[in-house]
Amino acid sequence: MRFVLITFLALLATGNLLAQQDVQLTPACFNTSFDDFGTRKIGDKLYVLSASKDPCEDIMMDPFTKKPYSDLYEVEGCKTKDAKLLSEETKGLLNINSCFYDGPVSSNAAGNLLFFTNNFGSNEYEKLTIHYSVKNDKGEWSKPVAVPFNDDKYNVTHPFYDEKNNTLYFVSDMPGGAGGMDIYRASFDGKKFGVKESVRNVNSAGHDCFPYVMNNKVYFTSNAFNTLGGYDLFVLENMEVKNLGEKLNSKFDDLAIMFLDEKTGYLTSNRATNGSTDDVFEFRFVDMFTDVNLTYVVKDNETLKDLASVNLKIIDDSTGQILFKGSTDEYGHFLQKMDSLSIGKPMKLTVSLEKEGYISKDVSFIFTPVDSNKIDVASLVDLNLTPLKDDLILNDLLGLKTIYYDFDKADLRADAIVELDKVIVFMNKHEKIELELGSHTDCRGPSIYNLDLSNRRALSAANYIKARISNPERITFKGYGESALKVNCPCEGIVKSNCSISDNQLNRRTEFMVKSLSISTGDNK
Repeated sequence: MRFVLITFLALLATGNLLAQQDVQLTPACFNTSFDDFGTRKIGDKLYVLSASKDPCEDIMMDPFTKKPYSDLYEVEGCKTKDAKLLSEETKGLLNINSCFYDGPVSSNAAGNLLFFTNNFGSNEYEKLTIHYSVKNDKGEWSKPVAVPFNDDKYNVTHPFYDEKNNTLYFVSDMPGGAGGMDIYRASFDGKKFGVKESVRNVNSAGHDCFPYVMNNKVYFTSNAFNTLGGYDLFVLENMEVKNLGEKLNSKFDDLAIMFLDEKTGYLTSNRATNGSTDDVFEFRFVDMFTDVNLTYVVKDNETLKDLASVNLKIIDDSTGQILFKGSTDEYGHFLQKMDSLSIGKPMKLTVSLEKEGYISKDVSFIFTPVDSNKIDVASLVDLNLTPLKDDLILNDLLGLKTIYYDFDKADLRADAIVELDKVIVFMNKHEKIELELGSHTDCRGPSIYNLDLSNRRALSAANYIKARISNPERITFKGYGESALKVNCPCEGIVKSNCSISDNQLNRRTEFMVKSLSISTGDNK
């Protein structure tokens, strides 16, 4: 990193912002082969510090650092041009660029008050000083006025004007400091300066410099606090100094941040050249998290009228945690607010919906947070509820598959247990429902034997459910034998069928009757 008094500029950032965002860095297209640093705006134009040139266009070199001195340049697209700030006094160019080091600038929002750093005088050993100038209605800058803190015995540099609080921040190695460069401030009403004071908590035995204030937080650069390497960017918040972290800082020198808006701007770093040359980088804060509002609208499945007082329970499938409980309003609406979700990471939620007189159901959906826009859950999954009626088919509502039995067996198979568990959930949610289980056989074997077999099949299914629900007397059962074949596969009489094994399997089933209606669990699979 080049001469510390010059190459650093103000830092502008927010510690809380970085905790929620990633940082993308791209080299600025106007970088040169020399040190480029300290971007800043004056009015609507962007400026940058880069290698100084004498009138003969030769690069002017510092004999100690073996690097060019610095001048202020205006950025135009991907090129830089000489800064042409007109002087009210001389009608020529404002003496903002000297023969030696010229450093950071700071302007107000209107761009008509400018503080700048340079070496006035003909000797490269002159101490750095701060001057300010005011622009008139013709666009001309007044004769520069030295701030009262300048002294030929020490450096005064790195101005930042906190317009909101009418305060000038600056950096100096004046006697009485904590060591190295320290940060000071003084009030400024446009004409007079108040008494300078050291900024508490930010000064150390090392170099603390380049103050910038935003939202009443002081941002600065230091090599004496807990750094990742070289100089790092810090913020003073609630009287506590915080490193802005590895998203902005590196093991090299990182400095000179300027925001164009809340999420974009420029910073300076020598990380790309392993510490040899400063470059300007464009940065963009990319949101890592966002807040999402999920809206639920529940309707009657038949009338499509809004359903009020539907109880909802929303579960995060990845953790099993209940995220929200609530009920729909008079318009069938429910709003779920979710904070700090990872952008681009899919989430799967399960919604449990219950309302008296309607079939309860659980539905799952997946959504991917992208931004803070509302998500209409009804557009992702069916939230409508079906009213309880005698003519409803239970397998359609619960998604039941057929309960099958092996030939000449009444034992419950593993696949049947899965389906009966769904019925158990349904019965425990609807404690007033009475259910009759009807079991059937195929036609093979004597009809009397098949009637007994179907009774045993119905009994085994009914006992399984009764043992797992409240008020088990709500369950009744009946065997129908071969009297109600699902697939016409007669075994007796003149005409014999040529039914396949799978056809006969469809006849060996258990059906459910809700309120006197026979409701099959079969889906013909």
